[in-house]
Formats: sequence, C-alpha cells, structure tokens
Amino acid sequence: AQRMARGWVSVVPVLFLDFLVIALPAGVLPIVLNSHYGQRAYLLGGWAATCKGLLAFLTSPALGALSDVIGRKWLFFACVLGTAAPYAVLGLGASLDTHLILLGLSGLLSATFPLAFAFIADSVAPQQRASAFGATIGLGLGGAFFVGPALGATIDELLGTSAVFKACVAVTAFNAAFAVVVLHEPPSRGRLTWSELLRRSNPCRSFTGLLVASRPMRLLSVITLFYYLALWGFLANKGVYARRRFQLTSRETAAQLSVFGAVSSLSQTAGLSAARKVASEAQIARACFACAMGAMLIYGFATDSRLLYPAMALLGLSVGGFATVSSLCSQVVPHALVGEAQGVIASMKALMEGVGPLAFAWAMPRFEHTALPGAPWLGAAALTAVSLALCCLLEECTNDAIDLEQFRGSGERLPLQNSRGKPSASRRSSRDSDSNSEDFCVDEGGSWESPKACLQGVESRRGV
Repeated sequence: AQRMARGWVSVVPVLFLDFLVIALPAGVLPIVLNSHYGQRAYLLGGWAATCKGLLAFLTSPALGALSDVIGRKWLFFACVLGTAAPYAVLGLGASLDTHLILLGLSGLLSATFPLAFAFIADSVAPQQRASAFGATIGLGLGGAFFVGPALGATIDELLGTSAVFKACVAVTAFNAAFAVVVLHEPPSRGRLTWSELLRRSNPCRSFTGLLVASRPMRLLSVITLFYYLALWGFLANKGVYARRRFQLTSRETAAQLSVFGAVSSLSQTAGLSAARKVASEAQIARACFACAMGAMLIYGFATDSRLLYPAMALLGLSVGGFATVSSLCSQVVPHALVGEAQGVIASMKALMEGVGPLAFAWAMPRFEHTALPGAPWLGAAALTAVSLALCCLLEECTNDAIDLEQFRGSGERLPLQNSRGKPSASRRSSRDSDSNSEDFCVDEGGSWESPKACLQGVESRRGV
C-alpha cells in the first residue's frame, strides 16, 4: 500500500520528458513555420489543432474507460509516444507537412494528462489530489518549459535547427525505455461486460451518462468548455503572433517560455500546497482563471515585446486551474468511474481544441494590420471571464457530491449535516461494487439506488 501511495511519483519524470520533446523546439518552431508558410501558418496550424481536438474528443472517453478496466500503464505509455511523435519525426528528416499531419492525428492518443491524473487518483486521498495534480503539472509541464526552450535555443545556435529535432528523437527513445521500467500498474479494478465497456467508450453516451446524472460534472464541463476554448486558441496562435507582431528571435521566445515554466513549476508545487492551507479548491480555481484572463488582456494590448514576459508569468500561475478542476472531477464521482470522468473532461477540452485554434487562426489575420492587432486575445479574455464567473458556483454545486463519495468510501452513513454545515443530501450506506462498477447508496426511504439515481435524488431534494 505504501508503495502504491508513492508510485504515482513515477508519472512526473515521464511527463517531464514527454513535454520536453514539445518544449525543446518551442522557440524555433514558430520561426520555421512562419518562414515556410508565411501568413498561412495561422490557418494550417489551426487545422492541425482542430483535427487533433476532434479526434481526442472521440477517443478520450474510450481511453479513460479502458484504463479503468485493463490498467493505466500501457495506455499511458501509448499516449506519451503519441504526444511526442509529431516533433520527433522532424528529427528523422520528415517535412513540416508531415509534422502538421501527425500533430492532427496525435489526437488519437492525447489523453496523457487524464490518464496521469487517473493514475494518481488510484493512490492519493481525495483531499490531497489537487496538490498531487498541481505538482505533476508544475514539475512535468512547467519544468519542461523552464528547461526545454532555452536548451533548444542553445542547440539551435550551436548546432543548427536540425539538431534540435534530433534531440527530440533521443529524448523520446529514452523516455519510452524509462516509462516501461519505472511505471507500475495500480491494483486491478475488475472486469466490465463488453456492453458496459462500449457504453463508457462512447463520447456521446459518456456525456449523456455522467453529465446528465451529475450536476457537478455538468458545471465542471461548462467551465472547461469556455476556459479551453480561449486557452487552446491562445496557445496555438500566440507563437506565430509574437513572431509576426514583434519579430521575436528564438532566444527571446525561449526566454518567455522559460518564464512560464519557472513560474508554473513554483506555483504548482510549493505555491499550490501553500494555497490549499488557506483557500478551497474553488477559490484557487478562481484565482488561476483570473491570472489567465490577465495574461490574455496583456497580449491583447501589448505594444512592446517586453510586456509579454509578465503575461507568460501570469499564464504560468493559471495552470493550477486545470489541476483543481481535475481534482474536483475525481471527487464528485465514484472511484470506479474516475477514469471515465477524467475522460469526459478531457473530451470537453479536446472538443475546444478542435474549435479554438481554428477560430482564432481565422481571426488573427483579419486584425493583423489594424490599430489593435491583438484584439482576438481580448475575446479570449472574455471567454475566460465566463469560466471565472461560473467558478463562483463551485462550492454550492460540488459540496454534497464530494461528501457523498467520501462516505461511500468510508462505509458510514451520511450525517444530517455535511462537512460544510449544510443539510445533508441523503443518508447512505455502501456495499462492494460489482464487476461493472455499479456502486449503490440508500435514499431517505431506505431503498437501494444506483449512483445516477442517487445523485438525481440529491439534486431534487436540494431543489436543483
């Protein structure tokens, strides 16, 4: 048990190396794309991101559901390779067209973070998941972008651009071997019938299952929708925008990304742990989304490239919003459905990855020669503001569901007052889940209910 409690830590270096493959060429790739495609770089990058997002929308629930049954390790390993492939192939002599095609197809295996979070949820208590998720993002994603862009720019200056992509190949090969040796499979979760597995693998059925049954999951999904519509559009186009608007060099781009990486690493490790001592996860999410909105506003109004550094610092602070939303997601559903729930949130993110980059890629050239070329980023800030406003409903919406799942795990009856001092939604007892992951609870009349019926009963008694 102690080994499993610490086993999730092995996910962090795998994620670090995986995102290092993306971070190494992050300073040079916008220059290469702009040089090769010109203004078409916006649209071609947008189409690649759209294909990636739509494919991820279709496959993320399947990967999450399969991981609940056959295990996390090998699916996670496949997703790690899928994330790195579009960049590693450039080191094997592939063209930029091939890179964009593989970037679009990588959506088939883009559930890296959801599977990592499900891996963590298997061995970390619910109250500690936000810190674990934050540390994973901070050390994995943030650490990679702190080291990678500067290292890539140095390799570019000393050995040339092709050497940067060859380094991506070497890191991918090492990470593959490292993951096979270091990752350990969590305990078996049992077997599902084929009909149940197919149901949970269907993105539309997952939406009509978890989202219809659970108001907290609906709210978390809508928050994710607006936030990632803005964020994906921003991330996919900001590099080309900065190159065309401010003529940034690879060294300057790398420096800005390193600022993001350093702030992200610090804020999601020590910062998030400290914040959880004085603030709830909902409060932390609101602060993170406010930082993201600030970053987009700065990009929108910036007239000097030096203003982009504080914007990247705010963007680094905002990463905790993803960690807290994912943590809440893992707490409002039964443990046997954590992988599926993470897959639903990943699908919503992926759907926005299919819309945001292309929408902003369409808008950017239309404002490029106006008095305010960064105007689309103001639209991104407005979308983020919607997510920020919806986060004000998190406490009221998630408290009872979290209490229900905590008592489901403890085997006790739900008290008349929940842990926040509000009237409890229902009393419950628990029994072992069967092979198709159906837990049960006891309603006020003493009859057994499924999780869906129980959650609907909770909401109806609260007048939702």
